[in-house]
Amino acid sequence: MRAPKPSARAVAIGVCCAALVGGCGGSDEPDIDAELDEVAASVARPIERLSAALDGAKPSSLVVLRATAERTADALADARRDVRDLEDSAADSERGRVRELETALDDYEALAESLAESPLAAAEIEVSAERAHQAAQDSRVELPELESGPLVAALRKTRRGQVPEVAGGLSAPVGPAAPAGNPAATSYTTYTGPSFQARIPTGGGWAAPSQSEPTPGELFRTNVRGPNGLFVAIDFTPFEPATFGGRYQSRTEVGQTAFGSATLYVFQGGVLPECQRNTCFDYIINSGSQSGGSGFAVVAGGNDSATAAAIAQTVAESVTPIGQYR
Repeated sequence: MRAPKPSARAVAIGVCCAALVGGCGGSDEPDIDAELDEVAASVARPIERLSAALDGAKPSSLVVLRATAERTADALADARRDVRDLEDSAADSERGRVRELETALDDYEALAESLAESPLAAAEIEVSAERAHQAAQDSRVELPELESGPLVAALRKTRRGQVPEVAGGLSAPVGPAAPAGNPAATSYTTYTGPSFQARIPTGGGWAAPSQSEPTPGELFRTNVRGPNGLFVAIDFTPFEPATFGGRYQSRTEVGQTAFGSATLYVFQGGVLPECQRNTCFDYIINSGSQSGGSGFAVVAGGNDSATAAAIAQTVAESVTPIGQYR
């Protein structure tokens, strides 16, 4: 038999009882399910933004992904602290749901942090993504999915030296080449590129410089080919600092005329065929005072490592920013 509905008078008496004596047996315990749903809703939008950045991410340009991943990791960290506070007030029967969401947020945060790394590690992203997926499946509170498979595949393809097709790239050798052996002393000329000036090799079998945009509007490349397999390339990234990705034989902090300092990486391998066969020299040049976070990279190599090292040093020391990105 259904219990009779309480009258309005009875309800009013109950309210007066609560107001006068501090309650009539009601509960002030929080609604854990509602609280957990609220926490999940607070991170849904950041995760969705990260998902969109993942969809458009390419190994050649990751500035949007890294920035979005950093913001998402911060939001997840805040949400995880909120869930941990809820666990203290939850009943024993409710703590399982709380811990499920806390674990999922922790794994999502680890994935976001791995996507903010520089350089990105395909294996770390893949493991973090799988853990986040499993944690989300185990949690009774729903979270948006993150699909990292296409980015992981592209990163591994790049690591094997099979670079995805992009506009531009290193130019093919142009012009006459000097015979193998000891080339003549390298001559230099002043060159003006996109928002910079630098001294580049000229004469003696060196071709005219070529310009390209491997990532249109985000990565500008000047490439010069010379005798004996020598080359030098200057990369300019107006919207993110230059970084070195991969393994190196040595790393040295060195001077730089316009910026004060640079970092020299000596390495063999990577995506450039010349650097797979011979030692290459890569100068990373960034300025901490540039709010836009722009940067330069000067890499040189070839069959004559001593000459390549000297060319890389001369060009790197001469790079001077000009124009709107200065």
